[in-house]
Amino acid sequence: MALVEESLICKVLEAPDLEMLHSNGVTEEMFLTRKEEIKFIISHYHSYKQMPDKITFLGAFKDFQILEVTESTDYLIYKLKEAYSYTKIVPIIQSAADLVREDSIKAVEYLKDQLEAFQKEVPISRNKDGYDIISNAKDRLAEYKKRCEVKGLIGIPTGIDKLDEITNGWLWGEELVVITGRTNVGKTWIGEYFATVAWNMGYKILFYSGEMSREMVGFRFDTLNKHFSNMGLLNGAGTLGKKPDTDGGKYLEEDYENYINQLSQKSGFIVVTPDDFEGRKPNADELKSLALKHEADMIVVDQLSLMSDKRRADTPRIAYNNISEDLFLVSKELKKPILLMAQANREAVKNRKKGESPELHDLAESDGVGQNATRVLSLSVIDGTLKISIKKNRYGMNNKEVLMIWDINTGYLEPLVKKEDNPESTEAPKAEETEKDGGVKDYGF
Repeated sequence: MALVEESLICKVLEAPDLEMLHSNGVTEEMFLTRKEEIKFIISHYHSYKQMPDKITFLGAFKDFQILEVTESTDYLIYKLKEAYSYTKIVPIIQSAADLVREDSIKAVEYLKDQLEAFQKEVPISRNKDGYDIISNAKDRLAEYKKRCEVKGLIGIPTGIDKLDEITNGWLWGEELVVITGRTNVGKTWIGEYFATVAWNMGYKILFYSGEMSREMVGFRFDTLNKHFSNMGLLNGAGTLGKKPDTDGGKYLEEDYENYINQLSQKSGFIVVTPDDFEGRKPNADELKSLALKHEADMIVVDQLSLMSDKRRADTPRIAYNNISEDLFLVSKELKKPILLMAQANREAVKNRKKGESPELHDLAESDGVGQNATRVLSLSVIDGTLKISIKKNRYGMNNKEVLMIWDINTGYLEPLVKKEDNPESTEAPKAEETEKDGGVKDYGF
């Protein structure tokens, strides 16, 4: 508890005034271990109309350690109130227990009156009174400067520069990205591509695969991670594609073995399937529990129709709406991005010949899925080129497209750039090259 109070005091010292405490109903009494410190801050502010600086504060409390706090203010205040409430409620409960032996009705009335009085004294609701964007304008300045430092990339990088420019990366919290497309367009591949990029940058991944086994997800990871021929791996071929940065060298069985031996020394990419839930589809809360257990930084769900609705809706349309809403709330609570694969409906299939990407209303069974999503990426493949269309972007530009050359068998995903515009651009391997390395052009999705 002391650490929570120390962290909150550090936050208060950084603030321009006492509004953080006043707006959340926090009083001196709630600080159980650092009461003198908070009294000093409040007294200093009332006397001099400004917060004490750190030197002044440390002069009064030499043993206090200034911390770099990244935890949210909401969480710290909630934990502070939780601890304080415990000290106040326990005596009330004990007195009620004594009284119930004499008269249970009086005990109930006593308990009700005492708890109502306590709640007025310590509002435990998380509801707030709003936020003044004028007086708190400096918060935006701090956020702007933070974005300047990272050149706008404030979330987990997607691995595609153009997409990063549009999205600013997968954001921390309130981020439900729906990736949609027709059957066999490659939603699962793209979802795992984004997960592989994040893992390579040091982020922990929770990947729910509703259809593919953990072995199949693993083989695709190897393809996306180090460009081993996926069909070569599945077919048990002796050669596994062109070895990068060599003059025509080939990946061989021993190369894959060496790679696996090195990879197995690492961790952080957790794959779960229905087998981990006794053969049934999990719900959003079950994935949340696993994300907490494994300390996942990003959650990928493949796919919506292979999840269950904890509210047990009667129709798929309502169930899909419930599931997507629950996943959004999980993202908001955990402050982690969630990528959700979702099938496009039959109308989108009719438009396939037109080369059109599915629209928001093409999300199968539910308009609510699109409403709950913070972003919707629609996939289509035209003449071997992958088109990623941004159909919804709550935090940025909509109706933008990113075109990529995609060689699924070897996991290469490169921007579509004309040679005359950039003669030095690197092209993905040609399809005829990959056919020699253990597969045919139609690799399946």
